[in-house]
Amino acid sequence: MTDPQFEERMVRLRWACRRTLQMLDRPLGTFLKDCYSTLDMGEQFAFERLLNSRDQDILDWLIGNRQSNDAKVRAIIEKIRTHNDKTAGGTHNA
Repeated sequence: MTDPQFEERMVRLRWACRRTLQMLDRPLGTFLKDCYSTLDMGEQFAFERLLNSRDQDILDWLIGNRQSNDAKVRAIIEKIRTHNDKTAGGTHNA
C-alpha cells in the first residue's frame, strides 16, 4: 500500500474509532495510533470488522462480559486490552 493510500485509510479508521460511547474512543484510538501499522493484514481486517460492530458489543467484549463469534476479532480485543493495560496502567476497563 502506498503512503497516500495508507494515510487515507488511517484517516478513515481514526474517524471510525470515534464512538458514540466516548469511553471507547481512547482504547480504540490509542490502539490504532500505536499498534495498527504493526498488525498483519488479517489482523488489520479484523480490527476494521471490530470497528463495524455496535458500541455496546465492543464495550462488552473489551470488559469481558461477552465474546465475539469471530476468533480474529477476539484476538484483536485481547491485543487492545493488553495495550490498554500497558498505556493506561489499568485493568480490562475500557
